[in-house]
Formats: sequence, structure tokens, C-alpha cells
Amino acid sequence: MDAVAPTVECRSLTKVYGSGETAVQALRGVDLRVEPGELLMLVGPSGCGKTTLISIIASVLDGTSGVCRVLGHDVLTMRERDKPRFRLKHLGFCFQAFNLNPCLSAAENVAVPLLIDGWAYNKAIARSRELLGQVGMLEKANVLPDQLSGGQQQRVAIARAFAQEPDLIVCDEPTSALDSATGEKVLRLIRDLTHETRRSVIVVTHDARIFKFADRIVAMEDGRIVPLADSLHEPLSGSAH
Repeated sequence: MDAVAPTVECRSLTKVYGSGETAVQALRGVDLRVEPGELLMLVGPSGCGKTTLISIIASVLDGTSGVCRVLGHDVLTMRERDKPRFRLKHLGFCFQAFNLNPCLSAAENVAVPLLIDGWAYNKAIARSRELLGQVGMLEKANVLPDQLSGGQQQRVAIARAFAQEPDLIVCDEPTSALDSATGEKVLRLIRDLTHETRRSVIVVTHDARIFKFADRIVAMEDGRIVPLADSLHEPLSGSAH
């Protein structure tokens, strides 16, 4: 028995879309562990199953067979009515397109998951401003998203992802819309927040510029976990192992 349980443990996980002759097998027996405090990058070509995998881990998509345990809960057998609360309490999300509400200020955007969870408005905004300070965006707390640069919007999105102090953060291509320097700043920020709090982060990415920030890199191809060089077509050095 492990001294510390993994944040994520997938065993023989499969996902089939459709049935019969039109069935598409998106995941073909995936085994994956993500440890507490680990920043794991999931890489591979488009269509290889990365988004399907993180969607199952995040309990927004049902798997077909196997096991997918997240924080000790098998999300494949979890009741549908329990999933929204599970996500709200334990998961944070950071997206390529930022997904900020254009009608809300930066502080209000960060406060959204807190307000959904029943926090009083003033308390939620106070917590939001604290988080914006941690990502260097406190002076923009009252600014609308369209008045922020891409990098600034992503920092707001990161603050929102950490608002509920989740145990697992899922990031889908968080730097693909950013220039190189800004992308590196964003990943350094995510990494630092991860290591400081012992939260786990899964980053789906095609962006080789940010591989150096990973604690571990896992490659996928054709719905399977594969040796890293097979997916990237060249070996990586640095922090990947």
C-alpha cells in the first residue's frame, strides 16, 4: 500500500465513441498515475486521446471500461448528480481560450466558483483579490477581460482555477494563444503554485517551449500511453523522465 495515495490513478481505461461499425476507440487501455504536488504534461499529436483522457479524469465525460480514480473516487462509477459538486470542490480548470465572462471584472471572474459554492459576495471578492495578488494582477482587479492582454487574462484564469483550493488542476493548452515569453511566465506561475501547495496539475500541450517546467512528461498516441520519443519523434532532455 502506498504511503501517499496518488491524486489520479487510471488502470486499463478505455473510451469508445459510438457502436458497431462506426465505433471509434479513443482510449485503448490507459494506465496513468499523477502524484500529489506533481506537474504532469500530457503530449502527443492531435486526435491521440489527450482531451478525452483529461475529460474523463475531470468527470465531464464517461469512460467505457477500466478504472479512473481521482482523489480516491472512481469517477466511472460516480453518480451523475454527485459530479458537479465533486468538480466544484476538488478540481480547477484552465483553458486555452481563458473562458472569462466578458461582463465581469477580473475579481468577479475569479470569484465565480466561490459564489457558486455559496460564499458571501464580499468574502468571495476578498479571496479573489488575494489570489489576483498572488498572480501579479491585483491592480487589474476591477478591469474587464477585453481590457487585458492574453497573458493577463490567462493569469486571471489561473487565479480562478485556484480559487477553491482544488486538489487537482486541469489545464488544456494553456499557452498556445500566448507568445513565448508570456507562455513561460504562465507555466512558471502554475508550477510555483503547484509546488507551494502540493496540488497536482495536468497540462495538455503541444507547446515544446514549456516542457522544461514539467516534473514529468507522458506521451500519447492512438489512444495509448507510448514512450516519449515515439510521440515527439525526438528525445527530450531536462526534467522529463
